[in-house]
Formats: sequence, C-alpha cells, structure tokens
Amino acid sequence: MATQQISTHWLRHTTLTWVERNFGYAVARAYAGHAETTSGDVGATAGYVRASMQELADALSALAGEPHPLGSAVG
Repeated sequence: MATQQISTHWLRHTTLTWVERNFGYAVARAYAGHAETTSGDVGATAGYVRASMQELADALSALAGEPHPLGSAVG
C-alpha cells in the first residue's frame, strides 16, 4: 500500500469521516473507540453525546454491506 500512499491512519481517517457524515458525531466518536469522555476532548458537546450499540451496529452494517445481529435491520 506504500506505493499508493495509503496508510492505516488514512484508512481510519477515511472510515471515521464516512461514519460521521452518514451517522453523526456521536456514532463516529464511539466507532473510533472514543466513547468515554476524557479531559482531552475537543468541544463541550463531546461530554453530552452518546451512541447506542444499535447505532454502532447500523454503521458497521452499512459500511460492510452485511446485516449485524444488533442492528435495526435484522432479518
């Protein structure tokens, strides 16, 4: 992937940007593993928004194109 200038950081950034644009800030934050508030969070909103497990499952399902058992479109 080095010849195409694609790094794991680029993949993470691109994926999280897509999740944020399609599912919102709270879901992207949780998807990134940043669900817990820390003193280093940027912006006051970070302490108030939370994504549910179903919202995370829906984002993963949409990204992968496969149903997730915890998502809202089961069956």
